[in-house]
Amino acid sequence: MSFPLPSSFNVKLSSDRLQMIANWLLEELYNTQDDLTRATDSSYGRGCTTFDRQRNRIIQEAVSGDHPWLGLENSTFALVFTIGGVPCRFSNDDPANPSKGAVLLTNPYQSSFLEFVEEGTPGRFCFVVDRGFDGIGEPRVEFLGFSVTGDLVCKWVSDSTRVLYATGVPESDSVEVGKPQVTPKRPDTPAVTETPEAASGDTNPEQ
Repeated sequence: MSFPLPSSFNVKLSSDRLQMIANWLLEELYNTQDDLTRATDSSYGRGCTTFDRQRNRIIQEAVSGDHPWLGLENSTFALVFTIGGVPCRFSNDDPANPSKGAVLLTNPYQSSFLEFVEEGTPGRFCFVVDRGFDGIGEPRVEFLGFSVTGDLVCKWVSDSTRVLYATGVPESDSVEVGKPQVTPKRPDTPAVTETPEAASGDTNPEQ
């Protein structure tokens, strides 16, 4: 079943803004997978670290001042941030069969916004990081919008291609090279005949 885009209900929820936040969530997911590869790392530990990094990333981006449309309602583990004043949450879950409170429940910071939403239109929004069946699929992000009654009424799906960011390599300081020194040519010396021991490497290391 297809759903309309969130921007069809609220232009502040534009696809470019949603994709930017989705990229942050996916980047932190990929980085955690790359970092926690030791035998002592567990799926539980990776999951907790992924969530914490994703949460901190959104907070850092919001306070950076680089995105005037991005705000914070709180900075707790039940994080609520705003896109153009629209309160949103995020979760690592199955968007087709969610089980986590960030997707299913209304946070108090979302309640006041939901009160002014018309029936049948979205008022509660959540980014859901979908890792596919058993967490082995290509991750992607779905942005879901729910009505007052909890029905899904709009959806946006991110690009799933992993983006690689090139890091700049600092240039080394230049070193001035002096002119080569020219010395008088020495007279030819008699050739040295290599002994069988030296050729084979069988020499006394103490000599």
